Amino acid sequence: MAINTLEKSEYKLEKTYQVSVFEQDVNHSIKPASLLNLLQDVASCNIDNTTYSNPALNEQNLGWFLVRYRIEFDKYPTGINDIVLKTENRGVQKLSAYRDFEAFTIDGERILRATTSWLMVNLDTKSLINIEQKFPDIFHYEKRDDDLELRKLRTLQEWDSEKTFHVRYEDLDMNGHVNNTVYISWAIEALGFDFLTSHEIKNIDIYYKHEVRYGDDIISYVKHNPEEKTTEHMIKNSQTGDEVCLIKFEWA
Repeated sequence: MAINTLEKSEYKLEKTYQVSVFEQDVNHSIKPASLLNLLQDVASCNIDNTTYSNPALNEQNLGWFLVRYRIEFDKYPTGINDIVLKTENRGVQKLSAYRDFEAFTIDGERILRATTSWLMVNLDTKSLINIEQKFPDIFHYEKRDDDLELRKLRTLQEWDSEKTFHVRYEDLDMNGHVNNTVYISWAIEALGFDFLTSHEIKNIDIYYKHEVRYGDDIISYVKHNPEEKTTEHMIKNSQTGDEVCLIKFEWA
């Protein structure tokens, strides 16, 4: 999977970001939530150059919602001051829209590649929109030989530890829902300082299932699989019992 931005189009975008001090952890690595924020920003910038921009959809009470992530790291970004992000809108298949990403150092060394799936939702009724019917001219997704595959994640039946969080105002996005980058922070925080300072992320899979709102209490469960070098995470809304997000990390 390679995003060629030499041929510019409304479906592709390349953008360079400066990595701030507050976006790095004690190992001088980019915090996962900060990285997802950058990916979200370059995706939003690209979307807003199209007919299906966020402002255009908001006028129709429609919105894009991220559902799944697969991120594979060539090497986790550590000790870098700038990061070059590329994104490509891959088109629509049935109800889902797909978007790919790549990230590079300023010298051109690839850091990661990622793929995502999105749904379009009526913001009033919360019902799903058939994108192909709503926008007949939208282009269709075509699979490539080197595409990443979105992975299925399983509900945890048992776990090793858990931690509770309260949704803050600062966690909310423009739609009044918890920003998708916050879920990964809830998952990571449940791992503890010693684990995080001695392990490096290799791959990430995320499945967003339900929205979370201001004032909710969240429980972050974690299951360690040391033989597989993975941790599995389940985020639940303690008030409703809803399973709101599943995350799996593979560790180098």
